[in-house]
This record gives sequence, C-alpha cells and structure tokens, in this order.
Amino acid sequence: VSTQSTGRVVSTQSTGVKTWVGSCLLYFTTVRIPCIRIPLFVSCELAKMFHSTGNRGPSPRPRSLQSEVSNMGATAIDESLLIEFLEDDEIDVSTAKFLHGLSRNGLRPLSDPRFKETIDKIKATGNDGDTIPEHMAMDDFKKCLSSNMVFITQALCGNLVIPKWVEFTSLIKEIFEECRPLKSGKVADLTPQMAKVNPENYAISICTVDGQRFSTGDYKTAFPIQDLNRILLYTLTCTEKSVDYVHKYIGKEPSGSEGDALALKNKKPHNPLLMTGGLTLASLMKPSLCFSERFEYFHKKCQQFCGNEFVGFNNSLALSLKDHSNRLYAIGHYLRENDCFNKEGPKQESLDQTMELFIHYSAIEMTCDAASVMAATLASGGLCPLTGEKVVYPEAVRNCLSMMNCCGVNDYSGEFMFEVGLPAKSNVSGALIVVIPNVLGMCIYSPRLDRSRNSVRGIQFCKLFTDRFVFHQFDPTDRAKDKVDPRRKDFTETKDQQSLILLFASFNGNMTTLYRYLKEGINFGYPDYDGRTALHLAVCGGQLEVVKFLIDKCHVDVNPVDRWENTPLDDAFKYNHQQIIALLQRKGAQKGTSIMNN
Repeated sequence: VSTQSTGRVVSTQSTGVKTWVGSCLLYFTTVRIPCIRIPLFVSCELAKMFHSTGNRGPSPRPRSLQSEVSNMGATAIDESLLIEFLEDDEIDVSTAKFLHGLSRNGLRPLSDPRFKETIDKIKATGNDGDTIPEHMAMDDFKKCLSSNMVFITQALCGNLVIPKWVEFTSLIKEIFEECRPLKSGKVADLTPQMAKVNPENYAISICTVDGQRFSTGDYKTAFPIQDLNRILLYTLTCTEKSVDYVHKYIGKEPSGSEGDALALKNKKPHNPLLMTGGLTLASLMKPSLCFSERFEYFHKKCQQFCGNEFVGFNNSLALSLKDHSNRLYAIGHYLRENDCFNKEGPKQESLDQTMELFIHYSAIEMTCDAASVMAATLASGGLCPLTGEKVVYPEAVRNCLSMMNCCGVNDYSGEFMFEVGLPAKSNVSGALIVVIPNVLGMCIYSPRLDRSRNSVRGIQFCKLFTDRFVFHQFDPTDRAKDKVDPRRKDFTETKDQQSLILLFASFNGNMTTLYRYLKEGINFGYPDYDGRTALHLAVCGGQLEVVKFLIDKCHVDVNPVDRWENTPLDDAFKYNHQQIIALLQRKGAQKGTSIMNN
C-alpha cells in the first residue's frame, strides 16, 4: 500500500489487480493499554479497499483487524460506520435505519440476547424509557453502542461468517420454493396425535455460528423433537460422564436397519442415534436424580442448546406415545435382558423410569427457529452462538457429528452422505437438522415422510443446497466454479493479523474466536514484537477461563518472557488476580526474575 502525505489517493496491488480508492484515509496509530502496544489500522475505508481486491481465504471465518481490536483501542465505535444511518439533517442517527442495517446482516437486535444491554441503553434515552426513540444524537448513540463495539463493528463491516447475507438468503428462498411442490410421502401415524399434523406445514430456519438468523414458512409451528432427543442425550451424557464411559454401553457402527429395529451388536446398541441407543442413553444420564429432576435437567439443557428460544412440552403426545408404546417396551425389555442399561439401581425400577423418561424426552417440543439454534450450537463446537454459553464439550460434539454423518438419517444415511455430504439428523415429525461445522446449522420442517422416515422436502432441499453451495465435505472449493461459497471473503488474515486477533480475544475473553483458532491449528504461543503472548493478555484481562483454556487445551508455555522480562505470573501479581496467581503457580509458572537468574 502506498499513500501520499495528503491521504487523498491510495493504491494497492493484489493478485495483479490494481485498485484506486479516492479520499481513503490511511494512518497508523499506537494503541496503549496496560498490557500491549501495537500499530493499528483505524480506517474503515481502507478495510473496504482491501475487500475489493482480495481472494478467497482458507479460513471459514476470517475477520478484519479493526473489528477485533475496537474495544481496546478506542472508547467509542468508529463514527464512519454510522454515517449511512444518519437522518436527513446529517446530525442525528436514525435508530430504525441502524436496526435495519443489522437486520440486513442477518442479526435480530430486538430479540438477540447479545444486544439486550445496547437496546436497553437506547430505550433509556427515550421519553418513557421503555420504547426506542426514532433518532438520537451521535455522541449519545455511540455511548449506547460502547458495550458491544466489537460485534457491531464486525456486523457493519461485513465480517460475519456469511458476509453477503441478503444474497445468500435469496438463494435459500429459491431452493425452498423449488421444493414446495413436492407432495409425495405421508405423515407419520405412529399415534393418533401424530397423524393429526397438517401435512402442508413447511419451514426452514438457519442460524450461523455468529448468530445470523433466517427463517421462512411455518417456522413458529412447534413439533416434538422425538428422534432428535438422541443428539442431545448423547452430547450431554458424553459431557457429564465421558466418551469412553458412554461407549462401554453403546457402539459406533451404522446398523443398516430401521431406527426402531430390535437388534444389537456384541450385546450393545449399534450407535447412539437408534432407539436402542436412545433408551440406553436415557438410563445413563443423571441416574441418581429422581424422575422429575432428570426431566427438568434435560429440559433446561434443551433451552440452553436453543439459546432460550421456545422449548415446550406436549403432554397429550406423551400420553399418546405411552398408549402406543408396545414396540418401545419390547426394545426396553430386550435391552434389559442383554444388560444394556445403567448398572445403578434395581433393574425393574431402572427400566420403568427409563421408559417414562424417554417418552417424555420425545414429547418435548421446539420450533424450527429453536432447532436451527440447536444445530448452530453443534456447528460451533458446543457454544451457543446467541448466549455464548458452553453447553457441551467440543469432543462430545465432534463424536456426535461423526455419528450423524454415518447414521443420522436412518437407512438412507449412506446415500445422504454420498449426495449431500453433511452431518444431519431426521425425526418422524418431519424435521431435519443439518450441521455445517464452523459455519451454520439449519432445520427444515415438513411432515411428509419417505419410506426411510425422512422428510421428503427436507432431503430434496439438502440435495439442492449442496448442488448450489460449496458445502459438501469433499467439495474441491478452489475448483468448484459452478458453485457458490457464501463464506468467501475479500480480506484474508495474515499471520500477524491472526496473532493480534488472538491477543485481543484472549484479553476480552472471546471464547468463540479462541475455539475457532484452536480448530484451525493456530499457534497460541506466537508472540507480538514485544514478546507478549495470548497468556500474558489473558492474565492482564483477568480472564481465568481463558487462562485455563490456554494451559489445558492449547498447552502453551506458562513461562514466556516478554521484552521487559515479565512472565504471565508477573502480570498476575501486578494486577492482583489471585485466582490466576494460584492457577499459574500450580502449573509451575515462575516470575521473570527467577527465570533470568537461572
């Protein structure tokens, strides 16, 4: 990049393309905070210039440098990002334009919990303190956004996982309508309650790992989760116990038979996604609690998975399932005969309670919207994208997605993997959830089922989806010229930029970014030019969870020495973070003076 001192013209050369941007301001500033000193781009125009000249990056979620550091390098959001939301007088900010700007990027600021504090501050400036004012003074508006600068800057600069959200969702609508005419298949009639469902119900909801949302059709219509409960049971039990413990009782193989088949392999259910596997998991989860407490625990975990979206319970369906549970009880007795249930407690009591619990778990209801957030939680490794809550361990999610890959859509799983190439799980209610790791989760709901008890429209939608987008696991992304990659970014992260983003994420406690970089194999011990590492920054920010993550998960050196001969332990004492001091000392951390003297 070259620039004249006037800053009027900037040119850049990238992959043989030369771009001229008029009136682009380029300057470096030094940001000083107690723990780091870095040179930093502060021009939004410059970021946009780079966007116009870059190539598709290897990372599924590249982000600009500016968006990650804005909270630490300034006290207010960059005013240039808000110019498009000004009123005609070019003085006040239109709140309606601002909210619409966020909506264009797939965000729902009025219902998204991440925006609650910002929206409450905006409301507090109104006349009655309970409604959003039509316009606000720029300075007041920037103060309201100060608590959420990083995320809002990312959204307004187009640095979310799907940057061109409007274009992406337009293609989704086309595929959705293309599947609407399909009328084959029939509604499941396992019970009279299930047979009453309207076969014309049809909806899709999408939620990305950044919390971008899209829904159309009957997405507020609730359906029972039924077979989907096995995904939740498996990840929760693996998190509560361990993967090894769970697979002492359950295998890891596709069965090649129907989901309610009366079959075992080596006296174990073939996999956790069959009815045999689900019943076994129900016996393993929280066996020491009473019936009501076990159900309450599972219901709350469902809400956490769904980011506190609607999760209900259909009592009439539960009673109907119990009245038509001969097959279920036959499988239960078969499992008990082969000693497949949890060994704790009397066998008869364990069987009766397990049957009741499994029926109640199946009768839990959620909407298409809620199910898409659940899928997005799986896509982000167990972190709910709306609340940031760590619901289950990444290892549990990884194993669950592996199971969904090979046996998630019943006896159609092999063909689905061949044609679609994505982890998915169907249920007899007509819902189909699909997970694209590190990108998004989605739920397609249409009650008409094919012979394999999968949603007819859901399966066809997924086929068209991977025909249109580069999301099949084995798509050669660099040569798939006839497909669209909605993750495509025009600005890629260099090693230095990744290092800076890593440092600021550690200081701010941004676990989503840290988990993403862990999956991408980023070196967490990579220092800046002052020798400051992610561990230094996490300690200075008082981020105990991040410190544990860096030491236990990333296995970083606990004694890196910066240019001032300070270690993370020195910083912990400097800022009096007692819990971090105790943790570092247990892990063998030393002060810089001790290391240098040795």
